[in-house]
This record gives sequence, C-alpha cells and structure tokens, in this order.
Amino acid sequence: MIPRAILGRDAGGFTLVELLVAITLIALLTTGLYQAFGIGSRAARTVSTNIDRPAEIAVAYDFMQRELTAAEPLPTAIDPSQAAVKFDGHAQDVSFVVLPPAYLALGGFHLLRLALEPGQGGSRLVVSWEGVARGPIAPQPTMLGPSVLIDQVRSLAFGYFGVPGPKQKPAWLDRWSERDSLPQLIRLRITLANGTRAPDLIVAPRLAETAQP
Repeated sequence: MIPRAILGRDAGGFTLVELLVAITLIALLTTGLYQAFGIGSRAARTVSTNIDRPAEIAVAYDFMQRELTAAEPLPTAIDPSQAAVKFDGHAQDVSFVVLPPAYLALGGFHLLRLALEPGQGGSRLVVSWEGVARGPIAPQPTMLGPSVLIDQVRSLAFGYFGVPGPKQKPAWLDRWSERDSLPQLIRLRITLANGTRAPDLIVAPRLAETAQP
C-alpha cells in the first residue's frame, strides 16, 4: 500500500479544523449580509415615509383649500332677521356649509366639519359631513362616515381674519362664530407628531365680504 503521507493532504479530504474555519467564515458572511439587508430595508422605509408624508399633506391641503374657498354664507335660520351665517370656527375645529364634491354623490348643501380627533401615534385631522335643511325640505341622511385627512398630528390651530367689531381694524382671531359674514381669510397651522411643522394653509373664501376697517 502507498503510505498516506505520500498521497498528500488532498487524498484525505478536509480536516476538522478546516471545516470549523469554513463554517465560521460562512456564518460571519451570512450575518454581515443579513445586517446589510436590514439596514437597507430600514433606509428604504424611511425614504418611502419621507416621500409619502408630504404627498399626504399636499392632497389634504388641496381638498381643504377647494372646500374652504367654496364655503357658502347660508343663514342659520329661515327668519331673515337673524343674519348670522352657518359658519362656526374655533381654534381646534371649523364647520361651514358647502356643496360636496361630485365624486362623493351626496347631493345638496352639507355642513362640513374639520376637527382634530384622537388617533394612533398622535391625533388626526378628520372631515365629516352632515346634510343641511333648505326650507321645509329635510336633508337626506348622509351615508358617509368621517374620513382621515392627515394622521399623526401633534397640534392644530385654525385662525380667522376679519373685522372683530364696529370701527375696528381687521385682525386674526381664534374664533369666528355667530357672525353675519364669512371670514376674509382662514388659516390652518399643523404640527406633526414628529415635531415637524407643516406649511401654513391660508384660504380666502370666494363669497366672503371684503370688510372695511
């Protein structure tokens, strides 16, 4: 027989030490690849969130701008002596009359309400609709639940620009209710749950009267 030493190391295969070293190297490479994959996935999610968030706010702002611009100064009562219009604005919410978009298929005037409500990861800006009676005709029941416009909101503040009272100059107010006209301007300030402040949204209702100081 030919001695093992003469055949060389290839004839006998790998030693146990060599196998352990190979397994260790494979484990290290696998761990490194897994960590790199995790970092890449987190980076992709972060980039996706950073892209989706401004898009979400832009869509919500576009909706609110169109609806606030189209606010209707309908009276609160049939009696013409009561001149107040259906517009109830506060720092945390606002309600006004508008014709809903055609794609909602609601029909007729509705009271649109924008308000901040509790949600997961912070509060959320929600829009809801309620039918408005016109004369003796009762409104049709609204078959549409509240919709979330912007999620994960830390704070929200509406402001209203107009004349506070007779012989007063126009100013920004945190409330506009029980008045005989719409505010000249409506401002919305939003701070997101992560502390980022969204750009101010300022809208001029098309049917607002230009008040004189």
